[in-house]
Formats: sequence, C-alpha cells, structure tokens
Amino acid sequence: MKVLVKILIFLAIILTVIFYSDQTIQENDLLEAPSSTGQALPQENLSLPTGEGTIPRPEKGLSTLVGQNTNEIVNSFGEPNRIEASAFGYDWWVYNDSLTSYMLIGVTDDTITQVYIAGENLDAFPYQVGQTIDDLYRFTIIESEISVQLESNVYTFTINDVDTKNRLLVEFNGLYAQIYVDEVDGVVEAIRFTDPRTTVLHQPYEMTYKGDYLAADVPSTTEQKAINESNERLLFELTNVYRARHEVDAVVEDFALGIVARKHSEDMVMENYFSHESPDFGDLENRLKESKILYDSAAENIGSNYYDSAEVVHGWLNSQDHRKVLLKANFTHLGVGAFGKFYTQNFVERELLNSENINE
Repeated sequence: MKVLVKILIFLAIILTVIFYSDQTIQENDLLEAPSSTGQALPQENLSLPTGEGTIPRPEKGLSTLVGQNTNEIVNSFGEPNRIEASAFGYDWWVYNDSLTSYMLIGVTDDTITQVYIAGENLDAFPYQVGQTIDDLYRFTIIESEISVQLESNVYTFTINDVDTKNRLLVEFNGLYAQIYVDEVDGVVEAIRFTDPRTTVLHQPYEMTYKGDYLAADVPSTTEQKAINESNERLLFELTNVYRARHEVDAVVEDFALGIVARKHSEDMVMENYFSHESPDFGDLENRLKESKILYDSAAENIGSNYYDSAEVVHGWLNSQDHRKVLLKANFTHLGVGAFGKFYTQNFVERELLNSENINE
C-alpha cells in the first residue's frame, strides 16, 4: 500500500511538471517603468548647475545632429521612410531601411531635438551599439545626480542603482545621452542623444525641480490616436531590431492579433487596472479564442508608464521572463497595442504562409 501511495505521489509530481512546462499560453509578471509614478517634486533649495567638469560635446557622429536643421539629416541620409507622431510635441523621422541601421530622429519646427540609435552600423560616437559594458564604464563618468537648467529653472534627475546598470544618463555640454544596456549580455543595445528641453520633457528618471514644471501639452483625442498608432508601429519594428540583434528570426505583423493587443491596452486604461486578465474579456487564452485566432503557443508582455516604445522594449529586454518572450525563436507572429502609456505585445506561434514575408 505504501509503495502504491509513493507511486501515485511520484506520478502526480511528474504530471505537474509536464503541465507547467508545456503550457501553450504564457503570461508574465507585470512590468512598470522604473520611475512609474511620473510625479516630479518641487524643491526650492536646488542649486544652479556650475558647468564645472562638463564633458565637451562630441565633435563627430550622429549626436552632432542634435540642435541642427533637418537639412543636415536629409543631406546625410535622405528623406525619412515615414514620419510619426509623439506624445511630446515633436515628430519622429523614421529611418528603417535596415534593422542594422535603424534610427529615429526627433524633430521640432525643423530642428533636430534628439537622435535614437538602435542599429549597430550607425556612428553613435563616443559610444557604439554592441559595445561592452566594461568598455563603457572604462571611458564614461557615471553620476548619481544630473541637473538640467532651462532659463532660471532647474531640474535634477536621480539615477538609481538599477539605472546605472542598464539605463545610464551622461551629461555633455548642452547634450544628454541615455545609454541602454542589455544586462544579460553586458552590451549597449541603443543610445539616445537629446537636447536639454527634450530630456526634461521625457522625465526618464526620478526628478525634482525648482521653478516652473515643464510638461508636454495634453493631446486631443485625434492626436492621441495618432500617437498610439505611432507607438505600435515603432514597438513592432524595435522588437524585430532586438530579435535580429540576438540572432532570432523576425516576427510577422498580424493585424487581427494587433486588434486583440490594442483592445487590452485600451481596456486597462479605461477600466483602471493593470493585469493580463481583463475583468470583462478574461485572460489571453480567452481573448484569442474570442477573436478566433489560431496558434500553437502564445505569450503576452504588458508594460505601463513607460514614456515611449523604445523605453518599454528596453524594459522587457532586461526583465527575465519578458525577455524570454521577446526573444523566443518559436514565435512567428506579433500583434502590438498601445494606449497612452500602456503597452501590450501578443506573440503566437503558427505555420508561416507563403504570402507572409519578413522584411529584414
């Protein structure tokens, strides 16, 4: 009898292991932006930056475009492949001819306000996509606090321990660089150069300020729709940029899957929750079934309070479970949904049709 009980217990353990290792639907823990409160605190005793020890701006590379007229980027790279809206009043000029030369140029009134570099074949001097973290630390001054002055106003960012490992902020003379690092591989994944005003608008880290608070205008309903759609397109492209970087096949955009993802992001905002399971529409399995989407396996990543698509993809890359989904080789199709600062990725695995081409 005791032997029989032991056998039954052993079989139960085996079945449990099989069940959890062979699930066709994967839903990860929730992921919020590091500075997810989005609340800047006024502080009257902030001192004006002295400028002492500020690193001179690079004299070459794409960072030199910041502050220049858009003619400079057109002369070097031609017209953008398309222009997208943003939540901060600037337009994104998208250059996506190749996953290895992918970049975004922020433009306000014909002036370049930022450059986001995700392609390893681009000149991000003094940094480089693919550069090791050891090399980065060897030649980079890492500060725990960095202040930005705009007229008589002062904005101070606090860079915490997590940020110094995967999302550094470096100050040059009138220029700021956010360096996105893949903690697992120990290499630079992307670099974003911004002017002072754009850096403050983004509020990428915990911030205190003295003077006037700077915030982007609240978009109209029509403008917000365009921003959401822009974030979706950028989110999809950056997913494939990162997959290619890690030698994983690109995923195909799936329109029906995108509708499921978009509805979930919108539902989370409108119903004021943050979860894989909707109070009205259920979990991912239920939502895929309701939309009659066929799949062999599926997974979902969600994120909240990231200020744009580049930030949330980086967040997923450096979260163990989200990373597994983002870079899983078996997945063939992807639908993305953005609504405000809530983002959803729905991946599925199924057989590719002959008509489905993956653009490299």
